[in-house]
Amino acid sequence: MKLSLKRIGFILLIVLAPMILYGQKPSKQVRRAQKKYEKTEEDKKKAYENAIKKSNKHKFDIQTKETQKRIKESRKEAKQNTKTRKDPFFVRPFKKKKAKKR
Repeated sequence: MKLSLKRIGFILLIVLAPMILYGQKPSKQVRRAQKKYEKTEEDKKKAYENAIKKSNKHKFDIQTKETQKRIKESRKEAKQNTKTRKDPFFVRPFKKKKAKKR
């Protein structure tokens, strides 16, 4: 049986493809180090967010009662205003318009 160059290349591709695809796996030590690094980064992020929350709470708590009331009301107004905000001017012309009911 005469094997052509194409057939030999095809057989080699089939045999070597899995080795190439799965052979580049990092070692266990590298994976552990990567996992440890990701965990420390996540812990740092959580600590930072908690520190910000604590700081904001302290800033609010040291205010007088009247000031706290004003802060709460302004937060409420800001939340309402951001809900009904329009799209930016450069988005509106390209937005599909709803069909009017007759």
